This record gives sequence, C-alpha cells and structure tokens, in this order.
Amino acid sequence: MEVVFGGISSLLYGAADFLGGEGARRASAATIVFWAGLISFPLIVVVASLAGGEATGVDYLLGALAGASGAIGLVFLFAGLGRGRAASVAPVAAAVAAVVPVVVAVVEGERPSLIAWLGVAVAVPAIVLSAWVADPGAADRGGAVFGLIAGLGFGGFTALIRFTGEESNLLPLVASRASTMLVVLVLSLVGVWKLTRFSATPRRIVVGNALLDVSGNVALLLAVRAGSLALAAVAASFYPAVTVIMARVVNSEHLHRRQVLGLGLTLLAMTAVALG
Repeated sequence: MEVVFGGISSLLYGAADFLGGEGARRASAATIVFWAGLISFPLIVVVASLAGGEATGVDYLLGALAGASGAIGLVFLFAGLGRGRAASVAPVAAAVAAVVPVVVAVVEGERPSLIAWLGVAVAVPAIVLSAWVADPGAADRGGAVFGLIAGLGFGGFTALIRFTGEESNLLPLVASRASTMLVVLVLSLVGVWKLTRFSATPRRIVVGNALLDVSGNVALLLAVRAGSLALAAVAASFYPAVTVIMARVVNSEHLHRRQVLGLGLTLLAMTAVALG
C-alpha cells in the first residue's frame, strides 16, 4: 500500500507544483506558499479532527519540524521554477528528495528486495531526465542550488513525518501546516522574502495549489506509515513527471527526447518498486 499511496501523492504533488510554478511567475514564491498554507490550514484541521487520533507533544513537534523543512523546499522550488525554462531546479530537487529518505531508511535497517532496489536505481535518472526542461548548456548554477535546497527540504519532510506515531493519525499535519506558514512569515519579516496581499496573487492558482498540496501531504503520510519508507519515498518522488506532462498539455511545452526517455524509465521504475 505504501507504493499506492506514494503514487497518489506524486500525482497530487505534481499538479500542485505545476500550479505553484505558474503562480511564481506572477507573484513571489513565498507569497504563493504562505497564502496556500493559510487557505489549506482550516481544511486540514477539520479533516484531522474528523479522522480522530491521539497525538503526543513529540508528534506535534515532529510535524512542525517536517512542516518547516517542507516550507523551505516549497519556497525554493517555486522560486526556481519561476526563473523560467532554463531553471534546473526541478530535476535536482526531485532526485535529492528521493535519495534522502532512502538513506534514512537504510540507516534504520530497511532492506528492500533486489527488484525494489532496481526500481530505486532506475528512479533517480528517470526523475532527472523527465524533469530536466533546460538545454544542457542553458541550465544555470543558481537553479541547481535552488533544487538542492528544495530537495533537502522535501526529503526532510518525508523522513521526519515518518517518525510520528500511527495513533496520532493526521494530527501532526496540523502542526506541519502551521509551521509552514510561520517559517515563511518569519523569513519575510526579516527581509529574506517578500509577501504580498492575497488580492495581488493569482487566487485560483493559489487555492488549487493549497488543496492539492495538503492532499498530497495526507497521501504521503499514509504512504510512509503503510510500510517501507524507502519505497514510499521513491513512489512519492515521481511528481516531476506529472508536472512535465501538465506543462505539455496545458502550455503546449515541447518535450525533449531525454524527457520522453525519463517518462519511460519512470514507468519502469514504478513497476519495479511496486513489484518489490
């Protein structure tokens, strides 16, 4: 089930990231993240309350730390995507986000099957190839740095949220969402990023991003609790393929041969991970 939930989270995150990147072309990345968090916060509070559960202080702390890590990831991802087609942020972010939880899982003692490891090995180049929209000579170093930081943020979210207790159900996501907004707000107050009022943002994009992102968080939490952290993390890391396909369908963006190859390898990797 971890692969199923992870795959669902990839679909949701991929659509959310497409909207986030579109929004970051019209407003600051921090603004998109903050308002999306504020809009989705009441939703996750209601859903988590209805789902029930008993969370400890540690569960809420881990949720808050995961949310802070995810906030950094989102802001740097959207900021990188907002730089345009020459940005190399997406492939770097996705690859790092996939690798970090796998390393944590191995340290914890997880030992996936040989075919699952084959899927993991294929997944990293598949993610990079499918997400790489820039021409090799046009990719800027700044984009790669944005991607590295974003990937560490996303990988940190997955690894940290895993350690929350199952009895806490969805309650840690309440602390996570609150922490996301708080981090962005604090960084804007100290002048790192600039926030604008909601009326100055692409509101439909922000609302769509909010609903998709928080739904992706729920699916990811269910995935990492369902079984192998390594397999769940890899299955949840194919969101760049979804983003690329949406860009092709919605914006008629041209797919490079390497992206087509990456999408094919993505299917192969997902199959191997699922069988493993």
